[in-house]
Amino acid sequence: MKAYMFPGQGAQRIGMGEELFAAFPELIARADEILGYSLRELCLQGPMERLSLTSFTQPALFVVNALAWLRHVEQAGLPDYLLGHSVSEYVALFGAGVVDFDTGLRLVQKRGELMARAQGGAMAAVLGLDEAQVRAVLQGQGLEGVYAANINTPRQIVISGERAAVERAEALFTAAGASYFKVLPVSGAFHTPFMADARTEFEAFLGGIEFAAPQIPVISNVTARPHQPARIRERMAEQITAPVRWAESIRYLLALGLEPSNFEEIGARGVAVVKPMVKRTQLEAGPLDPEVLAAEAAAVDASAVEAPAAEVPAATTAAADMAAAEPTAPEEPTARQAARDATGVASRAGFSAEELGSDAFREQFGLRYAYVAGAMYRGIASVELVRRLAGAGLLSFFGAAGLRAPAVEEAILAIKAGVPDDAPWGVNFIAQHNAPQREAELTDLLLRHGVRNIEASAFMEVSPALVHYRAQGLRREGARVIADHRIIAKVSRPDVAAEFLAPAPERIVSRLRESGAIGAEQAQWLSEVPMADALTVESDSGGHTDQGMPFALIPAMLRLRDHWQRRYPRFGPIHVGAGGGIGSPEAAAAVLMLGADYLVTGSINQCTVEAGTSEAVKDLLAEMNVQDTDYAPSPEMFELGSTVQVLKKGLFFPARANKLVALYRQHGSVDEIEPRLRQQIQERYLKRSFEEVFEEIRANYPEADIERAERLPKHRMALLFRRYFSYSTQWALRGELAHKVDFQVHCGPALGSANQWLAGSGMEAWRDRHADALALRLLEETAELLGSRYARMSLGVAG
Repeated sequence: MKAYMFPGQGAQRIGMGEELFAAFPELIARADEILGYSLRELCLQGPMERLSLTSFTQPALFVVNALAWLRHVEQAGLPDYLLGHSVSEYVALFGAGVVDFDTGLRLVQKRGELMARAQGGAMAAVLGLDEAQVRAVLQGQGLEGVYAANINTPRQIVISGERAAVERAEALFTAAGASYFKVLPVSGAFHTPFMADARTEFEAFLGGIEFAAPQIPVISNVTARPHQPARIRERMAEQITAPVRWAESIRYLLALGLEPSNFEEIGARGVAVVKPMVKRTQLEAGPLDPEVLAAEAAAVDASAVEAPAAEVPAATTAAADMAAAEPTAPEEPTARQAARDATGVASRAGFSAEELGSDAFREQFGLRYAYVAGAMYRGIASVELVRRLAGAGLLSFFGAAGLRAPAVEEAILAIKAGVPDDAPWGVNFIAQHNAPQREAELTDLLLRHGVRNIEASAFMEVSPALVHYRAQGLRREGARVIADHRIIAKVSRPDVAAEFLAPAPERIVSRLRESGAIGAEQAQWLSEVPMADALTVESDSGGHTDQGMPFALIPAMLRLRDHWQRRYPRFGPIHVGAGGGIGSPEAAAAVLMLGADYLVTGSINQCTVEAGTSEAVKDLLAEMNVQDTDYAPSPEMFELGSTVQVLKKGLFFPARANKLVALYRQHGSVDEIEPRLRQQIQERYLKRSFEEVFEEIRANYPEADIERAERLPKHRMALLFRRYFSYSTQWALRGELAHKVDFQVHCGPALGSANQWLAGSGMEAWRDRHADALALRLLEETAELLGSRYARMSLGVAG
């Protein structure tokens, strides 16, 4: 047996349905005609603010989920049961043949319009308490205007009601033991009696609709049992004001013999919203008591003699007939549940993606999840990637390294135009050891456009430009100094981390003060705060890496952070995150258990639709494994012995780059290189003569560099060889297949791990990987893994 599930409101994403619209042009045309606007344009271009409006969200989800159902059935066949969360119950009814596509869309359009009118209400997610405990708080604390609206898992419940009462409830639920409380971005008290007017109007609209008997049993949100054909109209009106009994629906199907692996989520590709709830429900409560189902079956048998034939689903099996009854009695605790309660598993083993990492980190950076997508140079961490992740409540940084100021400015303006003012995002700020003027230029650009988050990378010590940026965002609030310009420093050594944990160096502050760049107040405030709000501990990763081990680095960095944290009692927490090697739920769970406040991914995002590199590179990356990387000389600092980690599978770049650096170390000029080898470099590596290459250098490099190259043959050789690194990057970014073997692709083994993890998931191909969907899948499966492992440990079960 298997069940197909459809996610409801909250699953909407910019880009959803992209792979479906071209496959079903007639249905999309009908949808546009019914709705009066282009659904394709809304889903693919947004803006997110419009897609997130209830009146637009609900029709969009219906269409995307319905098309996903049609495609999935073609490939995998029909299920035994269907269920949809809230608005997506209409998708389940469509799948079961109860309504056709046009009717289902018109119903959802009307429902969305009516529900969007609701104002003055609010909803909030409460984790860590079961339904009885939630109701006890509501009844015992004078919260008469608040109701349990969505019982998503036995210990993940959404409350709904008057906004003031919902907001006041946070302190009461926290005191009662809730591990998490968050007010959700909705304006109505959905699934409560406050929606009575909408229900009444919708009930009248339903009066003109014909509902067919389900050809596949559909689990009702209201009853958590299969719909009875004669009562579908009644139940769908009631659904607007009744709570969504999702957890009980899952427990019901588990009791019929379905395992968590038998549940499939059908919807926007790569988005996992309701699937993780299945495993959590199993861990937190398990199946319904068989005695309850037996009693319901007996009630059905007793009433079947007098029941009109039309009320019995003709297409259901005997098991489905037995299950078709409404619940007749409250469920009694089973022996299994008693055992769970005794061991405490039910209260401790349930994790959600939102709970992973540090609450303080999420709050400080305005995030829904403790997740950061690190910058990838030359805009590989693209505008599209940043905007998409920001829309999902995830932090990411535009890859400004290697780009000139005009290109960075254009990207900043594009990002700001595509996200709300309070959306989380930032810009990479890479150290320019030999060009401090570029750092100053970038700082001016960031300040001019109000960029509030930066990722400082490749720094060995704090620079004046960084201090200037930090100072311009400081303000005093009572006894505290607040930093509105937040810095996340990527570090792989404790001595560098200490630079960012300390206040700004006094010598730099004095120089900025003397130049008039900062004022006296700012100089004083700089002495009271650390230079960074967070440290990303970078282990073995793509690009520049010290090849560190997270199991050694993270504990050392946490202790160093704790030491410095005590010096800033009024500043607030300094966070420590983990980056490098995170390409699977197992890796993410490991660093979280080490104590990381947040996760940072890099390489895995380069193989997504939004990454700003070529399709040719993405094709290579999608085929790599964990052993397919190598170390090559750093393009910027090979003279100092610095290395970067790159893709080697099918490429000559690592070997050729190392060969050039070896020649540089062995010879004083290109003229000393053996003639045959010199010719090979020009023909095979550079694809042009040394003279042609130097003319390009002359046109693009500062005059001082050219003068030095003409005086010093070894420096001239360094510039010539460095040009190969520049070409190899450009060829890769543009996807020039004639130069494919020379592609320079910065990448760590995390992507190889991700490719193995995603095998068979529907996200094997990079065209099916969107950066936000990949992040959410990683977080959800990490939460599920931690919950499962913790439950096993609590019960003393191996594995």
